[in-house]
Amino acid sequence: MQIHLTLEQKIGQLLVVGFQGRVPDADTRGLLRAIQPGGVLLYQRNIESFDQIYDLTTGLRETSAITPFVAIDHEGGRVDRLKHIFAGMPSMAELAGMGLSQLRLGAKIIAAELEATGFNIDLAPVADLRLPGSVVSERCLSPEPMEVARLAGAFVEELSRRGILTCAKHFPGLGGAITDPHFGLPRVERSKRQLQLEDALPFTKLFGHAGIMMISHAHYPGLGDDKPTPASLSSRVVGGFLRKKLGYKGVIITDDLTMGAITSGGLTPDTFLRAFEAGNDLLLFSQTTPLLEEAFNKMVTAARKSAALRRRVDESIERIMSLKYQIEFRPLRYRTHLKARITRQIEKLRKSVIEVTTPALTV
Repeated sequence: MQIHLTLEQKIGQLLVVGFQGRVPDADTRGLLRAIQPGGVLLYQRNIESFDQIYDLTTGLRETSAITPFVAIDHEGGRVDRLKHIFAGMPSMAELAGMGLSQLRLGAKIIAAELEATGFNIDLAPVADLRLPGSVVSERCLSPEPMEVARLAGAFVEELSRRGILTCAKHFPGLGGAITDPHFGLPRVERSKRQLQLEDALPFTKLFGHAGIMMISHAHYPGLGDDKPTPASLSSRVVGGFLRKKLGYKGVIITDDLTMGAITSGGLTPDTFLRAFEAGNDLLLFSQTTPLLEEAFNKMVTAARKSAALRRRVDESIERIMSLKYQIEFRPLRYRTHLKARITRQIEKLRKSVIEVTTPALTV
């Protein structure tokens, strides 16, 4: 597949960015036009109302010559970005505890929410194992690798049916982390054998189904990095373990580079280049600050000087564009009626969770 893009356009496609506010301000709009990022990730800070978010996602699609990823990380429970538009979704972990059919129902509702608000990718499901003391335990589907694979696969399947791409996270697994990577660098004390046969197994089962794999910001000494190194910056984890050892051929994205696990070690333009050279295709940075433009320019300059780096850029562009060709925007009719229906479905689902989890009163 031949992609005819300038070098600057190619580097822009490697970036997924975020911004403050309900709409991009003048400076942000200027930066987005200059960089033309491959995607935008929206948070609750960007969302005010049903019509506002639909207008925003529509506008973001129309400002780029190349179809952008319009992304959100929406899992329900603690990670529910749309609860003040529809109603609070139960977490996928809660629904998984009620069985596959309830998880599928929750996934169908999430797919409908995202379709109705104009998103084309959900940075979910969590494919980590629910291990003792894990910082992500309340977001995990099961402690058993094959059960996680089965449940996460059902989530992916339901969103795919509505044209929503998915992203399995956080490879090779955050189940063994007891430190929150938002605030510092976790050290996951799992052996290489455990990581390959247990933690990574749900991810391998999702190869070819989930559109993207997200790399965690934890340190995995079992995979060969002696110095405290986030997996997202490790060529041993990304290029070695995921690409070569496990044979993954799809798109790889870093977790948010603004998180404490990265910034505690110093976040500079070189960090973006390092993450790309480790084997990631997409670099997630949830801000539009001068650092983003500096990183963009750093990567363009580095690629101009290195034929090997340009080849790596082309490889990533091939994967990214192949995934984008799967995106099809279909404007919805009767969106207001759809909003009311989705809200009713969520409220009914929440009621079923409460009924199951609330002990019966004895007389």
